[in-house]
Amino acid sequence: MTKLLASVTGPGEAEAALSGGADIIDLKDPAQGALGAVSPEILAATIERVAGRRPVSAVAGDLPMQPDAILEAVRARGAADFVKIGLFPSSRDERLAVISALGDAARNVRLVAVFFADGDPDFTLLTPLAEAGIHGAMIDTIEKGKGGLLTRLSVGALSGFVGSAKTLGLMTGLAGSLEAPDVPRLLALEPDYLGFRGALTVGARGDAIDEARVRRIAGLVAGKSAAGAMPGAASQGDGLDRIFVRDFVLDMEIGAYGYEHGRRQKVRFSVEALITRIDTRNDDIAEVYSYDLIIDAIRALVEAGHTALVETLALDLAGTLLKDSRLFEVTVRVEKLELGPGAVGIEIRRSRADPSG
Repeated sequence: MTKLLASVTGPGEAEAALSGGADIIDLKDPAQGALGAVSPEILAATIERVAGRRPVSAVAGDLPMQPDAILEAVRARGAADFVKIGLFPSSRDERLAVISALGDAARNVRLVAVFFADGDPDFTLLTPLAEAGIHGAMIDTIEKGKGGLLTRLSVGALSGFVGSAKTLGLMTGLAGSLEAPDVPRLLALEPDYLGFRGALTVGARGDAIDEARVRRIAGLVAGKSAAGAMPGAASQGDGLDRIFVRDFVLDMEIGAYGYEHGRRQKVRFSVEALITRIDTRNDDIAEVYSYDLIIDAIRALVEAGHTALVETLALDLAGTLLKDSRLFEVTVRVEKLELGPGAVGIEIRRSRADPSG
């Protein structure tokens, strides 16, 4: 189950984050950059205030890729449950040198490596991280206020990152100027945690954490509405609404013939889904299944690589969408548009009760 990481500046904000339902308390100084570090004294005071109620993480700082400097910062924050180290833009060899140097420290401190969506992320470093004994890996952004995570990396790329990291046994996290509407889209990728700062404050990212805002995001991460009810709790007898994405055309690699390999062709997707009846008076994102989730699922499948059959593509898409408990039935149409006729393809309908779906 995905957890909420709340970035705080000290003991006072930690208390507000705890009261609001945060699962991980993360120490950073937003005025000092993406991974601006707080002093060891503030870290110690925060750990004392949290008193074991939740894990505490601390960032090592916005540091150059110099092993000695990073190791010193890690040791100074070894009292935290986790220490986050940024893999900032530099050469691959410099990043590998840092990872190698962290191997000894990783025996005593649970380290989390931070890739940056807007900082030349090299996800081939996941394997060296796992081999060095690093505990986890996450993605964040360096430049706050210039577009959130989903504007920097596609859902397919994020899905690939989470899947690869989990296969290697790494804890996974996603962050980077996240907002409430991002939560359901990123929950579908099943990271271990989502990280927030700006969405938890009253105003700008540097302002104080607000308990009510933490509670709101915590409810979304837990999959609950503001009223505390689980989305999708209604039965089919209560009536259903229909959500749709029609005529969504993407270029992708598809086809069983040899000449279809290594080339892209246009494929059109149309999806309709029966969902829990919507009460718009609540104006609550947790109550609504967004068409963004359908679009994200289509894009992720397209980015996954060559698919031989439209039938396989349709079945995979239906199965992915039906993992969400708010959907009761989906109709998926997949059409190839470049084989001579206007379109050729398949349409399938699957429901939660359908053993083949």
